[in-house]
Amino acid sequence: MKNKSLILSTGLAMFSMFFGSGNLVFPLVVGQMSNGHFTLAAFGILLTGVLVPFLGILAMLLFNGSSRDFFGRLGKPAIFWFPLIALSLMGPFGVLARCITVAHGAFKLIAPDVSLWLFSMISCAVIFLLTIRKNRIVPLLGSILTPILLLSLGAIAFFGLKNGEFPQMLDGSAWDSFKTGIFQGYQTMDLLAAFFFSAFVIKHLKDHHAEESSTLSVFFKSSLVGAGLLSLIYVVLVILGALYAPQLASVQPQEMLAFVAQASLGSFAAPVVCCAVVLACITTAIVLTSLFADFLKKEVTKDKINTSIALITTLTIAFFISILEFSGIARILGPILEAIYPALIVLTVLSIFHKLWGWRTVRVPFAIAFLAKILLRI
Repeated sequence: MKNKSLILSTGLAMFSMFFGSGNLVFPLVVGQMSNGHFTLAAFGILLTGVLVPFLGILAMLLFNGSSRDFFGRLGKPAIFWFPLIALSLMGPFGVLARCITVAHGAFKLIAPDVSLWLFSMISCAVIFLLTIRKNRIVPLLGSILTPILLLSLGAIAFFGLKNGEFPQMLDGSAWDSFKTGIFQGYQTMDLLAAFFFSAFVIKHLKDHHAEESSTLSVFFKSSLVGAGLLSLIYVVLVILGALYAPQLASVQPQEMLAFVAQASLGSFAAPVVCCAVVLACITTAIVLTSLFADFLKKEVTKDKINTSIALITTLTIAFFISILEFSGIARILGPILEAIYPALIVLTVLSIFHKLWGWRTVRVPFAIAFLAKILLRI
């Protein structure tokens, strides 16, 4: 019974770690762009949005949760530069700013006249206050909002699937739909999250299982729980995106969930869902802000600035990036992620091989994967 409880709690922790703002948007985009081939599109996003991040957790588990040891296999400079690049993309230059735009997209259902720049400015002020005070409301919101979001998504799925109509499949677009799923899975950036957010999951497992073989067994079983739940939500959202594809064609990505909620639940229930989405996005943004600001203060400036200055710098960057809107941020991140993600996947897989079977070579395959992707884009 104790093992089952550990497997369930660890699996749910893994799910919560990856269940963020982008996870509510990109599956809908995949479904909307699938041209009826939603099965292949869903398979694509499951590969890069679920399987790859869980491989990332496995790799970090084998490295005892040390991102320093993990990236150090690429050379000493990588110990600093890779975390800086990754945290920048997850922080003010990417996911943090994207959280604000997703929250604004949901908030517009309640207050359609509020501009993005005003919402972003207020959000950054709120995030600063909650982060600087280390307010206890943050973990409380996280524990409450996840069940609310899951119940809301369940209601949206039930009524949305009941009332929607599947579009016809277009000839010759199946491979394009699969590639769309692959590339949108990159945009979730959950592999990067696995490198930095999996430490508490690994510590939880290590504390309960001293033997490595036992720890790995619990990890794989827990992964089935976390990955299974995340996959189910992805598949449902992809299907909903396909069902409402004609209506979503003129809807901005960050507003898609709000649109589907209103179409499936009605004008009274949808705002409740949107409030949950807004609060969930802000909660995620607080975590990302704190993570990047701490790295900026300790590793970049070597404690030459205080916490307040680090937070203000982080949120100022996030504000200016957020007013580019969701699509603008995606246009910036898309090429970067397409270039680095295959190399990071190679690094992850070969690191697992290294720990399990003694594979030594990593720099050359990593460089080949990175350069091949760059050259293919030229």
